[in-house]
Amino acid sequence: MRQSPTRVLVLAKERFSGRTHSGRNERKAHLRALWAGGIPAYTVIVTPKFDKTTNARSIGVFSPDVVFPILRLVEEDELIFAVLGAAVSVDVLPDHMQSHRAEASAVPLPQALADSRSDGSTDAEGKTARSQIDWTDEELQASVASYAEMMRLDAAGTPYVKAHYYRQLAKEFDRVEGAFERRMQNISYLLDSRGLTWLQGLKPQENVGANVEPRLVEFLGELFTELAPPQTFPEDIGDLPGVIEGAKKQIVVNAYERDSTAKLRCIKRWDCVCFVCKFDFHAVYGDLGKGFIHVHHLKPIHTIGEEYVLDPENDLRPVCPNCHAMLHRKKDVLSIEELVGLLKLRFSY
Repeated sequence: MRQSPTRVLVLAKERFSGRTHSGRNERKAHLRALWAGGIPAYTVIVTPKFDKTTNARSIGVFSPDVVFPILRLVEEDELIFAVLGAAVSVDVLPDHMQSHRAEASAVPLPQALADSRSDGSTDAEGKTARSQIDWTDEELQASVASYAEMMRLDAAGTPYVKAHYYRQLAKEFDRVEGAFERRMQNISYLLDSRGLTWLQGLKPQENVGANVEPRLVEFLGELFTELAPPQTFPEDIGDLPGVIEGAKKQIVVNAYERDSTAKLRCIKRWDCVCFVCKFDFHAVYGDLGKGFIHVHHLKPIHTIGEEYVLDPENDLRPVCPNCHAMLHRKKDVLSIEELVGLLKLRFSY
């Protein structure tokens, strides 16, 4: 590789035509994945040696103690360069790989990286060559579904492996695993930008793409609703600590109130139907109401101390807004059983 102050040449122009270069095809396959971004990538700086007799080139001097993270790829005059970050000691490389990901290019895949084969053959990973730029609705929906499933497993404390999901998606849609990991990080960004919980280990990445973001937001609608924090009613305000009287009222809520995974766990245990009146928003409003419900604390919030550990499956119940308001209608919060009994008495059901 030839070195410049901040970048190295990783793909030169082909010097011959009409020949098969398996090593070059493999390198191009790897570089296509890097162009899409979202994967950890490193290189070493090598000074090549030349044999003047045979005109052969071989690996020369390089340092085995450090590697350089590849930040992104760029194209210039049909040459592909890797922009490098600061040197990383191999002793700390495993830790560095936990957070480092190459950035996606904002421009289309250059011709220099295009797969020139037209016989339907596959690349070095056994996948049919395809563009890393265009994402179908099916791929985005599958990415969202996988992300949501991982969130529910995480909330329930069920072990899972993120790489398994990337692998399954890559196999289904013929795209490299790293591309799906990056899409998951885009999802984390869209959740984080709305103040919602995102999966740890999938650090938010902002570069979603102008063509992708609006579609991804649409497909995330149900997850946005599921993760939305419980709404507070005017009837509740007098019972909560930290109320400031005056022109404005400010509610200070403990940290566990903002843990949106608690709502997911409550719904997983009790379903998304009102525990009191059995109202089902999805059944009545269709997709508009899918995933919508409030959650009610069986233990009044003002009685809960800072050291209290919330048990979402046992301390929360899903309720519709009407029943939620009625539970808090009086100074002393009604119990679920009391409100159910009141409805049975009035309507004999």
